[in-house]
Amino acid sequence: MKKIKVFYNEKSGNNDEEEVLQTIKSFFDSEENQLEFISPDGPKEAIRLAKKAAEERPDLILALGGDGTIDKICGGLLEANEESLLGIIPNGTVNNLAKSLNIPQDIRAALENLEQGKLQKVDMAKVNQEYMTSSLTLGILADIAQNVSSKDKKKLGPLAYFKDAYKVIRYNKSYQIELKHDGKTEQLRTKLLLITMTNTIAGMQALAPKAKVDDGLLRVYSLKKINLLKILWHLNKLRKGQFEDFSEIEHFDTDELEINPLSTKKKNIPYSRIDGDKSDQLPVKIKVYPRALTTIVPKDVQKTLFRSKEEN
Repeated sequence: MKKIKVFYNEKSGNNDEEEVLQTIKSFFDSEENQLEFISPDGPKEAIRLAKKAAEERPDLILALGGDGTIDKICGGLLEANEESLLGIIPNGTVNNLAKSLNIPQDIRAALENLEQGKLQKVDMAKVNQEYMTSSLTLGILADIAQNVSSKDKKKLGPLAYFKDAYKVIRYNKSYQIELKHDGKTEQLRTKLLLITMTNTIAGMQALAPKAKVDDGLLRVYSLKKINLLKILWHLNKLRKGQFEDFSEIEHFDTDELEINPLSTKKKNIPYSRIDGDKSDQLPVKIKVYPRALTTIVPKDVQKTLFRSKEEN
């Protein structure tokens, strides 16, 4: 009997929750499968219950939701330190991690990938006491999203982020921060700090098209000033990771990073945002755990993954 634990977030995604859950039940409707549905009440409980689930060693732990929901489940699996198999069903606003893994955005197709796909190792990062699978931002992007609730995202999708965008861009705030990495310390004033572990930003391939989910690296981008016309004019170059026309952008790769505020005034200390969810004010410490988890991604050869797992 295959034991499958399904984690889901009732506040995540634009799809009808009952319909999605019924699709999952129908897909696994067999005497050979035993399903357990788990809806954690908050981020900390999601991590705790995912850790507990992994320690029970089911055949599959299924994470249904957006990047914020999925990274909590991944965090619990990392804490359990077990050889857990993670299935991802994207059901969020952006779905950066799923898109970087080429996992179908359609629920049914994503479920079929679980049977037809191949195993893929994925990096994780720990940010203070939280976890990250896709990206961290501070500055303008985090400020724009500061007042966006899960309810707003579920109702409006990406449009939820536009309601405060004009106000934040017009205010044009910069933050003074200190970065420590690879034995170096640098101070800078930035309007946007973006850290990504995937080749997708806001659901689109951008900035680091050659980035891999298992290369053990954080990609760090700092934007000194905002020039929207210039960004739009050279958007295609940005998406390809070509920065020769952007002296305003500094970027580097690392596997550990410490970010400290240079101001002591609370209003001048930025909040970070991890995988679309509000997180801590600075300081933060980030560490990559290379190839920490195993998930399932599409492949050309049609072969049932559970069967191949048993054969090994």
